[in-house]
Amino acid sequence: MMRAAVIGAGAIGAFYGGVLADAGADVSFVARGKTLEAIREHGLRIVGNTEVTLDVPATDNSAEIGQVDVVLMCTKTFQVADAARTHLSALMGPDTLVVTTQNGVIAPRVLAEIIGAEHVAPGVCREWVKIVEPGLIMDLGGPRMLEVSTMDDSPNPIIDELRAACETASIVSPVIDDITTTLWVKMCSVVPQGACGAVLDVALGDLLSTYRDTFARCIDETVHVARGHGAKIADDFVEKNLRFLAGQDPASTTSFQRDILAGRPSEYAAQVGAVPGLGDEVGVDTPVNDVIATVLGRREAANRA
Repeated sequence: MMRAAVIGAGAIGAFYGGVLADAGADVSFVARGKTLEAIREHGLRIVGNTEVTLDVPATDNSAEIGQVDVVLMCTKTFQVADAARTHLSALMGPDTLVVTTQNGVIAPRVLAEIIGAEHVAPGVCREWVKIVEPGLIMDLGGPRMLEVSTMDDSPNPIIDELRAACETASIVSPVIDDITTTLWVKMCSVVPQGACGAVLDVALGDLLSTYRDTFARCIDETVHVARGHGAKIADDFVEKNLRFLAGQDPASTTSFQRDILAGRPSEYAAQVGAVPGLGDEVGVDTPVNDVIATVLGRREAANRA
């Protein structure tokens, strides 16, 4: 049986790790603080579209878990490097894969520099989940999907085992033959929404109406950057994405948007803060993203001061 460890028992880590564990997978959790206390005292709880309470192994000392086949790295992007250096030496064997779950394209780069690209499996999570309180997660629904591949899309038996475990847990996990495009497609959707929503302090409905032109230009710039990095993004992506978003809750916001507006450290540097630099790497100008990144960068710095 595949052994897995989840680093970070927030919304994504608790949901995917919990659902896999509920289906019989051998999953341990690396958590800390109030989250660790809550899991130990009450179990890992998921409510909403998924209803389950699980008695799962949880620790703040990864050495207690030992080597595993798969690690789900479910921290915020700005925590990935520290989590990797703190925990992965105890969890990794010669064939272990570490699956990134963060929005954007930065986390796989960061992790590859620390453990080597051959151990990194970029992933894209597609389910709407949120933290109700430490150790208690609300599953709001969605595709219930985990898209994952190796950095170079080469076959890997550990990926095959993970997909099989996902199938048992009713998580859709298709074979991915272009993880670069998969990562960028989600970035081109989620990052502009969070960026525009945060800088304007509005929810999705206003972005699609009052500020539609600015929102569309922000998406379009990100798409051009994605293509510069080799992603195969369709010509009609912007309009299709806007139509898709029109079917979502108009009051919705992204976790990045909520964090930065609430004064918490956010994933700014891996999301809108990364777009101008990623554009520079491939010679793509991003004037709308440049302005948004500058404004939100000042706010992020103040939040962290």
